[in-house]
Amino acid sequence: MLVIDATEEAIWHFIGVFHLAEEHGRMRIEYDRLTAKKVAPDLGPVDAIQQWAGHPYQPLDYQPDIRYVPPYRPGEGLSADPAPPVLALDHHFPRSSVSPEGMSANKPDAAVPWTAKPPGGVVTPVPEWVLPVPGSVAVIVVQKTRLADGDRVNADTMREGLVDQHLLAARLEALAAQAEQLGLALPVAMPADEPAFRLIAETFRQTDLPETELAGAEIHARQGADVEGQYQNGVKVDARPDIDALMPAYRKEVAAEQAREAQEGAPVTSRDGPSSAGPTNVSGPGVTGQGHDLVLGNNTLINQVTIHSAAVTAPVVAVAGGVYSYNLISQTNVWSDSDVLGGLSAAAQGQATSPTLGLNFASYTSFSNPMLVPQGDDDAPQYWVTATLEGSLISMNWIEQFNLMSDNDIASITLQANKTLLLMGENGALNHVSLLELGMSYDLIIVDGQVINLNAILQTNVLLDDDRIMVSDGHGGRISSGDNLLINDATIHQVGLAGVVAAGADHAAMLAGAAAGDVSLPQAVLNDPAFQGLDLVRVLHIKGDMVSLNLVRQTNVLGDADQIEVYRDDLLQAGGEISVVTGSNLLVNAAVIAEFGVDATIYSGGEHYSDALLHQAELVATHDPLMPTPPPGLASEAVLFLAEGMLGDDAGDGDFVPIGTNADVPVDIMQTVLA
Repeated sequence: MLVIDATEEAIWHFIGVFHLAEEHGRMRIEYDRLTAKKVAPDLGPVDAIQQWAGHPYQPLDYQPDIRYVPPYRPGEGLSADPAPPVLALDHHFPRSSVSPEGMSANKPDAAVPWTAKPPGGVVTPVPEWVLPVPGSVAVIVVQKTRLADGDRVNADTMREGLVDQHLLAARLEALAAQAEQLGLALPVAMPADEPAFRLIAETFRQTDLPETELAGAEIHARQGADVEGQYQNGVKVDARPDIDALMPAYRKEVAAEQAREAQEGAPVTSRDGPSSAGPTNVSGPGVTGQGHDLVLGNNTLINQVTIHSAAVTAPVVAVAGGVYSYNLISQTNVWSDSDVLGGLSAAAQGQATSPTLGLNFASYTSFSNPMLVPQGDDDAPQYWVTATLEGSLISMNWIEQFNLMSDNDIASITLQANKTLLLMGENGALNHVSLLELGMSYDLIIVDGQVINLNAILQTNVLLDDDRIMVSDGHGGRISSGDNLLINDATIHQVGLAGVVAAGADHAAMLAGAAAGDVSLPQAVLNDPAFQGLDLVRVLHIKGDMVSLNLVRQTNVLGDADQIEVYRDDLLQAGGEISVVTGSNLLVNAAVIAEFGVDATIYSGGEHYSDALLHQAELVATHDPLMPTPPPGLASEAVLFLAEGMLGDDAGDGDFVPIGTNADVPVDIMQTVLA
């Protein structure tokens, strides 16, 4: 046992001897290295066992088209048997559908000879085919963007006065009313039930080109077959316009600066201020060096719709009622850009003359898309399967987009630095819809009601850009008060041509039977060239109407009437160029409706209504320049000094005269003192 006193323990702790003693006092366990008792036996190489086994079947080559082979029918000689058990075919060929969702095969016409003979004289039962029933699709989208960005910086110090905001609102409302008069009037409401689609179709039929005559309006209208092709502001063109080349100059400069920074690999210089929806989130003109950028415009409003619809199609359609087919495109651009510039040199005023540009582009095309030739023989089919739909088959896309923006800014700025960036505009509003709809295809569609196919694109742009700009130092100023771009772009693309012919006796009989609940295809219908080579005809029976409606309504309204005064501080000996941007706004409406189908023949038992309208209008308002609101009436205290007769010719020389000098002196002198 180790015994130490307190003094030695302190010393040992200090020199580490205590730790050595502690190590010796502990028990340690050590293991000897393990050694094997004997060497593992050598088992030799492992022989692989053959796992492959022969298979009597060989896979066939790739077959892209596999023909359907219907079961054999009994020969003619078997019908002489008084009671052949295999001739009881009513169970396998029911004559009507079981339910709206139940599908069945129908027995062919009894006049068709049975010539096919089954092997061994055994008849193969006909299966119960199942054909799905399509469903209706209704897409309703209403998008509205409302933004009010009326910034005010030192509005009380405006030396040139202010324009009343009520006057700006009245001008914008007047422009919107004129745009409504110029466009196509299509007063249709959102349908609430199935009969409402017939009222909408009738409204389309009664719609005609407007006869509005507004001063300064430029209207281009086409109707019928003349609508086919591409039109830009009423002129037929071969290609789409280059939108990038039409962009405002300020946006081009910003894009070029952005491309330069990306090419040099330098980090993008972000602006100090709120994030922008436009392309000016990088250093723009004059920002990199000494300069003063005052951006009160450069707003972006975009409405965009893309609809690709491949709805229910068939090469043959039989309809008991009428056929409606209408395509309407209405495009309207209305703007006012009357600016008042003050305090600028002649060079600066010349830079402010970039005009506002309006563009209406419409494209309507239709292409043939015939059915593929079947791979079977040229014989007419002898079987058909029917899917019955109770009610109407509806495919509707109802899209409404609105961008309403107010950016009437007021600013009085005194420059006191070498570099200034003021962002009071650059607002953005975007509405976007993209739809892809896929349907089903049949060989024959029977409609008890009407066939309705309606497409309409209604686009409107309204801009108020009446600015008042005053720059005290015009020798270093760049003014962009206009240079706005308004674009309406509409495309209707139809794949698959439809020819409407009058229904004959056979088709009329088939329609009458379908209305009574018995869908039976006469031999004359089965002999249609569209059915040649088919082994089975897929029939869709619609007891209501067959409706396809695509309506797109797009509206942009922007009020960007800015009032700005810029002064340079007297102590600022040097400074960069002053750049004022109150225009450079971009308003875009873009819509694409693409319908994909096959060439079809429609046998109609009613009237056929078909038309196409293209209406493009443009109006540049010529309002008087904005003028400040006149000062209010004089105060009541000033009326005393401006009373009648006080400012006349006999008012005197205006010298100072003590009170009471011209009055009569009273007899009592104290009366004057006590008065």
